Amino acid sequence: MKKLFGLMAAVLWLGWGVALADSFDIFEYTPPQGWKKTNLQGGVMLSLQTKESFGSIVLYASVPAGNNPEQNFRGEWKRLVEEGLGLSGEPTTEMGPPNGEYQNLAGGLAATQDGLNYVVLLSTFTGNGRAASVLYITTDEKLFDLFDRFNSTLRLNKPKAAQAPPVNVARPPANAPASNRSIATPTTRFNDGWVATIEQGFVRVAKGEVVVLLHYGLPLPDNMWVMGNEQERVGYYWNRLVAPRYRVDELKVFKNDICYFCLYFGEGSATEIATGARKHVALYISFGNGLGYAVQVVAPSFAAFQKEFPNIEAVGKMYGYNKFMVKAADLVGTWKESSFAAGQYYNSVTGAYAGMNAVSSAHSFTFNRDGTYSSAHSGASGFVGSQQFYSQKYQGRMTLNNWQMSLTNRFNNKTEVFEAYFEMTGSGPVLNLVQVDGGMRYRLVRE
Repeated sequence: MKKLFGLMAAVLWLGWGVALADSFDIFEYTPPQGWKKTNLQGGVMLSLQTKESFGSIVLYASVPAGNNPEQNFRGEWKRLVEEGLGLSGEPTTEMGPPNGEYQNLAGGLAATQDGLNYVVLLSTFTGNGRAASVLYITTDEKLFDLFDRFNSTLRLNKPKAAQAPPVNVARPPANAPASNRSIATPTTRFNDGWVATIEQGFVRVAKGEVVVLLHYGLPLPDNMWVMGNEQERVGYYWNRLVAPRYRVDELKVFKNDICYFCLYFGEGSATEIATGARKHVALYISFGNGLGYAVQVVAPSFAAFQKEFPNIEAVGKMYGYNKFMVKAADLVGTWKESSFAAGQYYNSVTGAYAGMNAVSSAHSFTFNRDGTYSSAHSGASGFVGSQQFYSQKYQGRMTLNNWQMSLTNRFNNKTEVFEAYFEMTGSGPVLNLVQVDGGMRYRLVRE
């Protein structure tokens, strides 16, 4: 624990660097000398690997958020540490001094995995309607001072003016029926020129002659869950999604130097089998919950591809176009989500079992045809046998205004406003509700 608190103190101390050598999203920073920079989907990783140790600093793109630092930190911890790294356990947290207009809250824990001892710390900044996080990981306490020097160079800027919400040009009847696998408005026109349309097995996103297919999740065979096998994984999805329609001259697969956050990307010039037309085809894959999510790009030439996608992470950002407007007719019924996480504890001296800490939650929303709604929220947290439980229920009216949903009679009888949109999956639409001022996020499936 002494090491953990030492690292936290280093990361929470914020000064101002003299020379700002690089920038990403709202961050300006000076990279540690000799560390390798790798562009990720939605982030930048700085890493140093030797025979004896490993260290990494990951700056993540800021996300819309409310003004509550504690809620934002908890949400980012769940997204980046619990789900991203597969770690459980309650982090030790501490509020840091502000960085300009941003309030800093950091937390961390020491972890052991496969005999490797390391420290993970997350530093989340809240301000200007955003939450921005930096993740620090190291197996060597000698890097704590380096993290201190890096953090002293951080500056956080105001976010650039946000784009206007996407405008949907589809005009379905107001009472269009909804099913478990369809929605009333299956087309969205974004203000940057891309047009997204729901099709069988994928979402098609097009601008001019460039077409992007956002494939729904496909499982990866168990024997391929090995870090670093970029060629095999890309080839597996390429053979299933691209090869049936395109004959590639040479598949070029991106090779990771350090595969802590691996990139899976392949591309090549190809001939369309059905027409004989020449194309440039690329495939980007990310993984989550045992599934691979592929983004397939088909462009008339490499120049046309590079114009829209100057780097690999630009292809990964196309996931954000799987977004469709919510209509009242789509909502009728009950939508639910649930989650569970647990960690086993053992005495570090005797090795005796010390109990299990578990966190669980369940949320459901029922929307009625007359514009009323009801919701139920329950959960438990703490050591099994002495957990703390909560249960809340609300009911009121629901209204939709373009990409926002308002719900009355929420906590303390207040009206809460959410960004509301559908994300299409192979099992049907997923309803995303992101609280505009509060940080809560629900990702709900139809019952």
